[in-house]
Amino acid sequence: MKINTFAIFFSCLLCGIMFSLVVPLPSNNSYLLTAEEQQIINDKNEDEEKVIFSAETIDVLNLDWFENMDAIFTKYVVIRVIDIYSKQEYFVKRMGGYNHADVQTIDAKNTEIFKQIYGGQWSWTRRPVWVEINGKFYAGSSNGMPHGFDILETGEGGHTCIHFLNSKTHGTKRVDESHQACVSYAASHKSELIDYLNNYN
Repeated sequence: MKINTFAIFFSCLLCGIMFSLVVPLPSNNSYLLTAEEQQIINDKNEDEEKVIFSAETIDVLNLDWFENMDAIFTKYVVIRVIDIYSKQEYFVKRMGGYNHADVQTIDAKNTEIFKQIYGGQWSWTRRPVWVEINGKFYAGSSNGMPHGFDILETGEGGHTCIHFLNSKTHGTKRVDESHQACVSYAASHKSELIDYLNNYN
């Protein structure tokens, strides 16, 4: 009985060895490829995954604040802000505002980026921005002077403002020409946004 068991085990072992010699290993395993071949495959996979943005797939929407943007950019929504001049981006959350959006950076890291855009010094200077909300881009204008409430306490010491088409200031309740000039600039520079998304994003 022991001899039969040994014979069966030996036969199975022999068959396994023969099978491994006859059947080749899968040829698509990376360890069988040369470094050059593996690089070609990696490059091909990266090319397939890369999304190319174009004028057909990207637009910069320039929508009225009171008719559209107030309902799109609702309170407590986090958005991506791209500063057009510096091509730096940061994230803010809308915390309030009715004539325009009152926002705060979401954390200390984004506060630092925002302040760097203004050369390390807070300023009322208006700057054109693109804001991304739910995958769509909108023309806007931001100032860089924290003021008033500071709910999130991310190092700004207050909130800043983002204006859109026909938005108004809270104090004078008038349309600010400097903000509107920046909004118009952002709306008319779609090609720069496409270039940014394809090359610098």
